[in-house]
Amino acid sequence: MVNTINFIPFFHKTSEASLKNVKQRTGQIFQNKNGDWTARVGYKNNNGKRTAVQRIAKTKTDARKILKHLLKTLEDGGRKALDAEKITVNSLCDYYLKNYANPPYYVNDRKVAGLRSHVQIKGYINVFREFFGAVRLQSLTYDDLREFRIQRLLTPTHQSSQRTIASVNRELSYLRRILNIAERNGWIAKNPFKGGDVLIHSADEVKRERILTLEETQRLIDACTDRRAHLKPLIIAALDTGCRLGELLKLQWQEVDLTFGVIIIKAFNTKTMRKREVGITTRLHTELESLWNSFPQSKEDLVFGVSEVRKSFKSACSKAGLSDLRFHDLRYCHASKLNELGFSVPEIASQLGHTQIQTTLRYINRHKNSVRKVTLALDSIYQDMMPTIEIISELIN
Repeated sequence: MVNTINFIPFFHKTSEASLKNVKQRTGQIFQNKNGDWTARVGYKNNNGKRTAVQRIAKTKTDARKILKHLLKTLEDGGRKALDAEKITVNSLCDYYLKNYANPPYYVNDRKVAGLRSHVQIKGYINVFREFFGAVRLQSLTYDDLREFRIQRLLTPTHQSSQRTIASVNRELSYLRRILNIAERNGWIAKNPFKGGDVLIHSADEVKRERILTLEETQRLIDACTDRRAHLKPLIIAALDTGCRLGELLKLQWQEVDLTFGVIIIKAFNTKTMRKREVGITTRLHTELESLWNSFPQSKEDLVFGVSEVRKSFKSACSKAGLSDLRFHDLRYCHASKLNELGFSVPEIASQLGHTQIQTTLRYINRHKNSVRKVTLALDSIYQDMMPTIEIISELIN
């Protein structure tokens, strides 16, 4: 038994073109031999050929509602809107990988296309596929994203350790970015991230507090001998300039001016794609001059001559008796030292190459000695005030 319903959608403005569209579209519901109800809408595609889209319904009433929805979607957004209903998270991931997650392309040291983190992003994409997979984009809700966040926090890392809030925040940030693309293309009416409270809480991230004392710093430098000797100038450069490890490893001699004591960090090598200059301290100048004179160099050669230091740095930390220390912590040490010396936050941000002050504030960690200095200074003020306070108290009484 087949029940057919011809349905003409409502138009706010009747025109010859709209009437023509009405004739091109047919809607019907029917029940197949298995007893399932189906809503089907026919229309012409871009090539002028007739095609159809259909949805399975539980009841005849549901089929009528779906039919009205399909016809309204077709009227409001055209064939593209109907096609969008079929797009899944997997499809969106495929689109993103093809059009966005490509190796970077540069023109005059400026990135004009692609992503430098394209390899890392592919790992995030795999996570999205595993969790959402065939879920249709238009059925994705804010609650689905909230559940994703909870489940990721509860899922241990490959090393069986607790997954950090920071790592989940990065995953959520890329997922939000990908869904923004879907919104721009009209595949979803609104990014589901906008459907509730903020899901990315940067303030909840555990702040790194590992700051080296002068004694610890010297132990780390002294540990850079024998097979670890190449680390010494690199560690001193990180401590004295605050440069990122990647910036230092890519540094060429043509970007080092020993005469004026300046290092130029090219925009091409920075995280924020902004060029900046940092000064060369006396001890760093000695190390760089020694490197330059140790064997023949050309302007295109890498200053530190290595591309990977993870294992040797871990070995140096072990020999120096330093635990829970990452190379990036040396950048935190530099920022915190500048803060102790009285430099303003904007000045520190400029030195580190930050574009947002909020980022710099996360780098400024005070050592216990610095905290103690504040206490001693306040005690000194209060002690100076005590005689005056006692005199005033006696006069009042």
